[in-house]
Amino acid sequence: MRPLIKTEDLEVTYNLGKSNEFLALRDVNIEIYKGEYIVLFGTSGSGKSTLMNCILGSLPNSAGRILVKDRDIYNVSPEETVRYQRSTVGIMFQTFNLIPSVSVLDNVSLPQLFSGVSPAKREAKAQELLDRFGVGHVSHKLPTNLSGGQQQRVSVARSLVNDPEILLADEPVGNLDSRSASQVMNTVGEINIRDGVTVILVTHDAKHLPYAHRVYYLEDGRIVREVPNPEKKQIKKTKDASIVTEIERLARLFPYVSVEDLRVKSLVNYVTQNANFDQVTVLENALYRYIHGSLSNEDLKEIISARISEGGVGMDKRQATEMIKKISSIIENSNDVTRFRRGVLKTPLHYQHKFVQRIRGHLLELYNGELPEGLLKELDGLIISRLNGVIRRDAFEEALSRSPSKKGIGINKKTAFAMTEYFEKMITQGAAFEKVSH
Repeated sequence: MRPLIKTEDLEVTYNLGKSNEFLALRDVNIEIYKGEYIVLFGTSGSGKSTLMNCILGSLPNSAGRILVKDRDIYNVSPEETVRYQRSTVGIMFQTFNLIPSVSVLDNVSLPQLFSGVSPAKREAKAQELLDRFGVGHVSHKLPTNLSGGQQQRVSVARSLVNDPEILLADEPVGNLDSRSASQVMNTVGEINIRDGVTVILVTHDAKHLPYAHRVYYLEDGRIVREVPNPEKKQIKKTKDASIVTEIERLARLFPYVSVEDLRVKSLVNYVTQNANFDQVTVLENALYRYIHGSLSNEDLKEIISARISEGGVGMDKRQATEMIKKISSIIENSNDVTRFRRGVLKTPLHYQHKFVQRIRGHLLELYNGELPEGLLKELDGLIISRLNGVIRRDAFEEALSRSPSKKGIGINKKTAFAMTEYFEKMITQGAAFEKVSH
C-alpha cells in the first residue's frame, strides 16, 4: 500500500536570502496513509502548522518534495492547485473563520458555490451535515449568535461539504471550553472512523494524542520521533520504533491535567505502595511544590513524616528519608535523559555517549556487582535502543535478565525489574521536562 501523503527531505525557509531568514522545516520525511488519524504534536514554533500549510498546498517548500497520491502538489498548474484545495482537502481552524454576515447554512454551502453546484443541492447537503453534527436547528442563525462549540461544529460541517479525502485541523479546539472541546474532538474522531477521512490534527495538547493512529513529534522544525498508538490497529505497516512514556499513558487517564501534574503522579506511583487516598493527595500536593522549588528536601521530609491528622503523609523519618532520596535521584538523573534526547540531532556521537554512560551508571547503582567491559557496551546499546524507542519496556527488561550467551546482560530478574522501573521513571520525567521547558 502506497502512502496518501509523503514528504521527502522537506524544507521551508521564510524570508530566504534576507537578514531575517528562518528555517521553519528541515529534512522532514513523513508518510501518511489513507484512513489514518495523524497528530502533529509540538510546542509553538516547532513547525507543525507550517507542515500542515504545506500539505494544504498554500505554502511552497524551499527544498524537497511533498507528494499527495504520488503527485507533487507544487508542480502542477494553478487550476489543479485550486481543484486540490477545493475537493481533496478540507480544513478546520482554531478561529472558526465563519462569515459573520451570512447564515450558518450559507457558510457551510459556500464552498460548493465555487464548484458549480445548484443552490438546492448545496443547501440540502449543508443542512444534512449540520443535522449530523447537532447544529441543524440553528442553520438560519448568524454565526455570532452561536456558542463557540456550535461554531466549531459548523466549521466541521463546512470542511466536509465537498467530501474531502483529507481533513486538516489546526488547533481546532484551542478556543473552546473543555466540554465543547471534547464534543468537537469526538466528532473529528467519528469522521475518521465512519467516513474513512484521513485526519491530520495539529496540536500542542497531550490529551489529544489518544485519538491518533500515530503521532509525529516536532521540535525546531524537525520530526524528532514517531509514536504509534498501541491501542489502535495500525494502518501503516511498520515495526514499533517508538517510545510511549508513562506521561503519555497518564495523559489518557487524566486528560485535563498539566504535564507538571503528570510528573508528580508518576513520582507518586513510584514511591508509594500501601498509601491511602489521603496520603497520596498530601504527597502529590507536596511534590508539586517540591519540583517547583518552593519546598526544600527538609521541608518535604517534615511533610512526609508528619502525622496524617497534622496534614502530613504519616510515614516514619526513615521511610521519608528513603522516599526523598528516590525522588531527588530520579529528578536529577532524568536530566541526562533530557540532554541525550536533545543532543540526538544536535551534538556529536561521542558527546551523546557521555550521557549514555552516565545513565548506565545511574542504573548500575541498583546492581550489586560489576559487569565486564563487553556487557557494559551491550547495556549501553540497550539504553540507546530504549531511549530512541527501538525496543519497548518489556524487551529492555527481558534483555537485562537474559543470559550473556543469548546476547543479554545476565542480571537477576528482581534487579532487572528494579532497574527497568527506575529507567522508565527517568524517561518519564525527562520527557515531561522537555515539554514543560519548551
